[in-house]
Amino acid sequence: MVTEERVANLETALAQFIEQSNRTIAAIHEHVAEGRASIARTDRLVAAIHEDVAENRASIARTDRLVAAIHEDVAEIRASNARTDRRLLELQEQADKDRQQVEKDRQQVEKDRQRAEKDRKDFNKRMAELSDSMGTLIEDMVAPGGFQLAKAIFGDQEAQTCTIRVRRRHPANPAEMMELDLLAIGTTKVLVVEVKRRIDPGKITEYREKLARLAEFFPELAANAVMAAVASVYLDPSVIAFLNRQKVYGIAMGDDVMEVVNLGRF
Repeated sequence: MVTEERVANLETALAQFIEQSNRTIAAIHEHVAEGRASIARTDRLVAAIHEDVAENRASIARTDRLVAAIHEDVAEIRASNARTDRRLLELQEQADKDRQQVEKDRQQVEKDRQRAEKDRKDFNKRMAELSDSMGTLIEDMVAPGGFQLAKAIFGDQEAQTCTIRVRRRHPANPAEMMELDLLAIGTTKVLVVEVKRRIDPGKITEYREKLARLAEFFPELAANAVMAAVASVYLDPSVIAFLNRQKVYGIAMGDDVMEVVNLGRF
């Protein structure tokens, strides 16, 4: 009886042990399955990470190639800029040299012009002194162009008569004498030229006073408009300005012949 009870207890204990073992094994299987599932998820995650890393590496490689290309472009641009800067510097240096040469040439031309102008003025003054000392300034320099000078001043008519060294006694007082260096007579105008080696405002004023009595000595010219002019080889600009104010024409040596220097100035 006791043995049967022990056997029954052993069977019961064995059955419990087997049941407990089965539950433990089932739990282990569940843990194993869960571990495998976790490992699978981890593998998929690792695979995705590997894909991302591969894509990132490809993107980095493309970026590296782009950066390298940009560096090459920048290097080329810098080289081109360096060449351009060198060329600009060369052009600037050449331009500076050209400007310096032009300035030298301009200064030389100005010196030559001033020298030529001084030589011309000196020559004219010497000619005036020489001609005046010889008493031939009128004949040599003014008289040959008398008709042309009259035409230039008259404008709308020409002179029919042009004479030099005209002398006329006063009709009412024969003791008084008027002498004109050059007289050009047109239809309605008359040109009277006073020739001097040197002309200044004082001589011009005396000349205007002299012309105020022209009709007394030349009554046949009383109806003519009188054009007053003074002539010299050289007329200073200050004298020309005074002539303009006095409405007196100035005649001086031009490039080749005597010419009126202040036409249209008054």
